[in-house]
This record gives sequence, C-alpha cells and structure tokens, in this order.
Amino acid sequence: MTTPLPTGPAGALDVRADDELSWLLSLDSTVLAVLGGVFVTLLLMALLTGWLVVRRVRRSPLVARSRELASRGRELGVQGATAVTARRLPPGQRRTCAELQLEVARSRDRLRRQVAAARAAGAHLGEVPDLLPALEAEGSRLEQRLRQRTQDPQTVCRDEPATEARAYLDTVADVCDAVFQAERVAAPTGRTTADVADAVTALRAHTAAYQELIAPPAMPPLPRPAAGPAPAGTDAGRPHH
Repeated sequence: MTTPLPTGPAGALDVRADDELSWLLSLDSTVLAVLGGVFVTLLLMALLTGWLVVRRVRRSPLVARSRELASRGRELGVQGATAVTARRLPPGQRRTCAELQLEVARSRDRLRRQVAAARAAGAHLGEVPDLLPALEAEGSRLEQRLRQRTQDPQTVCRDEPATEARAYLDTVADVCDAVFQAERVAAPTGRTTADVADAVTALRAHTAAYQELIAPPAMPPLPRPAAGPAPAGTDAGRPHH
C-alpha cells in the first residue's frame, strides 16, 4: 500500500525546504571543503582581530592611567573614612590605632610616589625597587591588624600592633629620604641648563647647515668682452702730422 504524499501546508513547506537545500547536496566534496576552509579562516581572523583589539586596549596608556586614577581614588576614600573614624573615636587605644592606620596608608602612598619620581629622573635606587613589594605587603598587613583593633577593642593580640606600625613608619621614612637624596643627585639644576644650552647650539648649527645646503648656487660673474682690433679705415682717415 502506497502512502499518499501530504497535500497540506506543512507538506508543501517540507517539499519547498528540500528543494532549497538540494543545491547544497549536489555540490562536490572539494567545493564543500573549500567553503569550510574559508569559513574557518574567516572565523580565526575575526577571533585574532578581537584578541588584538582587546590586548591593545589593555595596554593603552589611557586605560593604565584610568586604572591608576581609580586605584588612587579608592585609596583616598579609605584614608578619608579612616580619618573620620579616628576623629569620632574617644581618646584611647582605638583612636591611636586608627591614626596609625592612616599614617601607614599615607606612608605607603608617599613611598610609591617617591620611587616613581626617582625612576623618572633616572636615579640609581639599588635594591629599593626589589624591596618595594615586601614593604607594600608589610604595610597592608599592619593596616589590617590596626583596622581590626580599631573595630573590635576586645581583640586579644599577643603583640601590640602599634609598636610594629611605628617601626614600619620609621623604616619607610628612612627609605623615602634615601630615595629623595638619590633623585636630587641624579637631576641637578646645572645639568639641566647645560643640556638646554647644548640642544640650542646643536639646533642652530643644524639650521645653518641646512640653509647652506638648500641655498641656490651663486652665479659666476660674466667675463668682459675683449677689445677687438680697430678698423683700418679709422686710422686712414686721421690726419698725420
């Protein structure tokens, strides 16, 4: 028994879909392989382009500056909140810990800015840049302990964090002073003036040489015409004495 073909709208849609895909089935395997390779190549190129764009954006100086400003804003916000907390607390151990926490945060910020300025000036800092992460970690640890002591006065500590915080502040102040002295030695005022004078002299010499190079060549003077022999008729017409 033969099953009749559907004559409804659904059957017509299936037949039309088969007719539209019949050209794809009739293609050669080589053509299909080429089309697949082109599609994969375009997909890889799109992925590579997106990766390069993201990488360029991440390495952009503007993005780095924005991150630095955002980090700086968060630090200032934390310092402001700590200062407000220290002012609201009554005199005592909790207030002392809050004030020390604020001083530790400011000292870390001052150390970072001092090292960055010295590096920009080309100063020799020795092993200070290598020790900077350790100082940052120690300051962060002390800030956390002081914050806990400020928020919970009943916290039992084997050693007093205020003593460690004061020792840390002395160490950071010593490092900042050494970095500042190195920066002053690397960029004296007289050297800058001498560099400017040398640059101006070199620029003037280059300008003079360039003007001499592009100047049109001077034309040599034209030779005077030589005096020719006098005509014979002129002497013959003169009277002889």
